[in-house]
Amino acid sequence: MLDGVAKMPLDISVETLSNLQVVSLRGRLDSAGTPALESSMNELIAAGGKRVVIDCSELRYVSSVGLGVFVSSAKALEANGGRLSFAALNQHVKSVFEMVGFSAIFVIHHSAEEAVAEG
Repeated sequence: MLDGVAKMPLDISVETLSNLQVVSLRGRLDSAGTPALESSMNELIAAGGKRVVIDCSELRYVSSVGLGVFVSSAKALEANGGRLSFAALNQHVKSVFEMVGFSAIFVIHHSAEEAVAEG
């Protein structure tokens, strides 16, 4: 345990819908989990993914390394005419996003369903 929080590995699932992919993150996005996320995002982008929504409803922690993966993925998507957005931030993740300015540069939806509905 670290600061009273049990270490939880990162679980990544990807759902492909007609016009976007929803990447659901569960657990902790730290130095142990970032290589898997980076690999998943690179695969989506290489396969022609244009619109990716990161569902953070079960993301309990995000480190600066994880934030770096979000930035590099967003840049790669934008270079291909796509975009990265986020959904369902819990209070901890939301406060991190606000602290680093992500709230001003990324579209953040209240839920994954809302993100999908906006197409």
